[in-house]
Amino acid sequence: MIAWLRLAFGNLRVNRRRTGITLLSVAVGVGGLVFLWAFIDGINAQMINNMTGYVTGDLKVHQRGFHDDREMNIALAERWNLAQEVSAVTGVAATTARVTGNALASHGNQSRALQVMGVDSAIEPTVTRLDRSIVMGRYLEGGNEIIMGVDAADALEVSPGEELVLVVQAADGSIGADRFEVVGVFETGIKRIDGFVAQMPLASAQALYAFQGRFTEIAARVEDSDRLEAVVAGLRNQMQARNVEVLGWPALMPSLVQMVAFHDAVAYIVIFVVFVVVAAGIVNTILMSVLERGREFGVMMALGTPSSRIVWLVLLETAILAGLGYLLGLALGLSLTGYFGTHGLDFSAYIKAMDTMPGLSGIVYPTIELQRLVVIGVVVVSVALLAAAIPAWKASRNSPLEAMGARRTMINRIRRIHWQVTSDHRLLIFAQMALRSVFRNPRRSVITASATAFGLAAYLFLYAFADGFFEQMIHNSTQQLSGHVQVLEGGHDVDLSPALRIADSQALQRQLQARPEVEAAAPRVVLRAMVANPGKSLPVELVGIAPEQERSVTELSGYMEQGTYVQSAETGIVIGQKLAEELNARLGDKLVITVQQAGGDLASSAQAIRGIYRTGSDLFDTEYVFTDINAARRLGGLLEDEVSRIVLRLSDRAESAPLARTLNQSPLLTNDGLVAQDWETLLPVVVQMVEMSQVDFYLILSVVFVVVAIGVMNTMVMSVMERTPELGVMLALGTRGSQLQLTILFEAFFLAILGMLAGTVVGGLLVVWLGTTGIDLSSISGALEAIPGITDRIYPVLIFDHVWLPSLLLFLCSVLVALYPAWRASRLDPVEAIRHG
Repeated sequence: MIAWLRLAFGNLRVNRRRTGITLLSVAVGVGGLVFLWAFIDGINAQMINNMTGYVTGDLKVHQRGFHDDREMNIALAERWNLAQEVSAVTGVAATTARVTGNALASHGNQSRALQVMGVDSAIEPTVTRLDRSIVMGRYLEGGNEIIMGVDAADALEVSPGEELVLVVQAADGSIGADRFEVVGVFETGIKRIDGFVAQMPLASAQALYAFQGRFTEIAARVEDSDRLEAVVAGLRNQMQARNVEVLGWPALMPSLVQMVAFHDAVAYIVIFVVFVVVAAGIVNTILMSVLERGREFGVMMALGTPSSRIVWLVLLETAILAGLGYLLGLALGLSLTGYFGTHGLDFSAYIKAMDTMPGLSGIVYPTIELQRLVVIGVVVVSVALLAAAIPAWKASRNSPLEAMGARRTMINRIRRIHWQVTSDHRLLIFAQMALRSVFRNPRRSVITASATAFGLAAYLFLYAFADGFFEQMIHNSTQQLSGHVQVLEGGHDVDLSPALRIADSQALQRQLQARPEVEAAAPRVVLRAMVANPGKSLPVELVGIAPEQERSVTELSGYMEQGTYVQSAETGIVIGQKLAEELNARLGDKLVITVQQAGGDLASSAQAIRGIYRTGSDLFDTEYVFTDINAARRLGGLLEDEVSRIVLRLSDRAESAPLARTLNQSPLLTNDGLVAQDWETLLPVVVQMVEMSQVDFYLILSVVFVVVAIGVMNTMVMSVMERTPELGVMLALGTRGSQLQLTILFEAFFLAILGMLAGTVVGGLLVVWLGTTGIDLSSISGALEAIPGITDRIYPVLIFDHVWLPSLLLFLCSVLVALYPAWRASRLDPVEAIRHG
């Protein structure tokens, strides 16, 4: 064994250039995979750590049924001393009691729905770390104090030292209200927390919610997050006699689990495609390195080496190369991950898009998971061995004369080629020589062209998947709610204040609808509200619509699951299925809706549920409640011809931005302080998700480009090295170095064309097939419900404007990487090339 190892290492040292090329191919592919996987794992880890670290804790104990029903009368008694009992369980680091509920906060003319947590300010910091994120003021001490996120404070136009009013539905079903002083503002960088979470002292929350002597939950932090399941199981066993439920964060936040699952599913698709590209690059290089050694194997067999020993030697060399390449790639990938794991990748420009991923902030820190490195190592080594085994076995089946006799045939071919060089039209002749060289050795040509083909096919699929994903998101989002353009008073999009409204709306709507770009228009009244049943309240947006006009602008009427759509001049509301499930509400049930009116007063109304819709998006189906526009006007304190917005549908979505710009310069709007916003302004989450994913794809495609470029360069260099005697004969017969360079570049050009054609056919057929059948993501539909406009089936679509430039760059890359082997070939010494080739 030691002798064979020495021989293998000796062979690798003899041809250092071939060894270096192969190592480079493996190392770059491995490094790219390590970094991409660490980036994806870093996003998932940050979502989990932030949500458990800032808000929930690792586990919670509730009275049985509270987690499903969220009714505050399902409570834990303070006299049970559950916090101390939970703290005594092995693996629990700290516990704290809480009261959690929803509230409508108002300050001046501004209002906002908040999730309020009543906490023990002395103990809560041992479980969560929100106290360490205070950027203005201080943390809680006692009394009627409250802290909130920076986004909530901005929306309410409140700062430390000022008071705001909270209106809640108390545990006994009554309406509770009180004033609280804002003593601190925190900033976590997570919009869901900074915009909608507030904390107050535990005693104050108990008084506000009529909850004296009771808690909604006991939150706990565990010593080792990897042992969470064991700790939860231990707590359940210990508390079997009590009527409580013990839930870890995966059960508490299924949307987070689903989002991680969705992210993993998309990541596995991307990683699989990158794996294929990397594997293709490794296969190309290994195959070429084995195939070019046919004469060497023939000499070994002529000297008596058994064919099985040749296969064994090749596999041993390949294993060494793959192992060393893996270690080098590991060092490269870990270095990149270590650097960005310390400094972070800044995605703060896409913070609204990241808000769709709970717990994700603007800075992402890649993290390493050992099992990922093992998977990459096993795959890379296995692919390399498989790539070497088949050609090595085939070469060992040849006789020594067959292995070495190819040289004579090659020289005869060179003679025929050189005769053509001496004729006229040399540029065309060099192209003809290159083309004949491509088809003369189809195996080598297929190996070389496949690197480009795999790269292009992978790129087409990835971009078609992304474009299909986002096209569906944009189409559904604009057709379900936003339309293409909305006209509103400046500032209404920020706080939905009913004081910001359009007067004389019918005349304005007629003028807008007369424009040639506009197909339809509809008025709306939009109010921020709290909707409640006797046991629970939730924040929503109440949208008053004119049903017949709304049907011409959006498609919401087509999503009805039960009951009827909004009816003109009739009372009642239409709610989403997810909201109905949250409130345990059915058709005909009455819900109490509370809003802040245009004059600043609070108003409430009991409305029966007339219909339930389902769009498939949790975000939409929970947040929006629809009613007749006149009922919304009365509740919000608006006059008969006043509306919040006018929504437009255009004949061409691409005209949205130009039309908004034109309207914003028109006296029709500017004279009354109105603004027009296109769908990109109205749906910043959608736009930023597209932009952020483009950054992700540029990162992924950069890895693909590098791997493909190195793969093509490796195979071209190997191709030149394999043909050293042939090139030496050409030089000896009078071919100049520049002519040889031109021939090799032409060869690379033809191989790139073949690769691009093959990649286009394979990638195009794959996209066409999946564009018809769709990609089924129903197994992670829960995660998709948190993304606006997305359903559980994605249809890839190719958009030419998105793919032509990168495809051209890939083609040029495949040609230009041949410059080095062409230059090297032109520098060959004919005698040495023929003698030692």
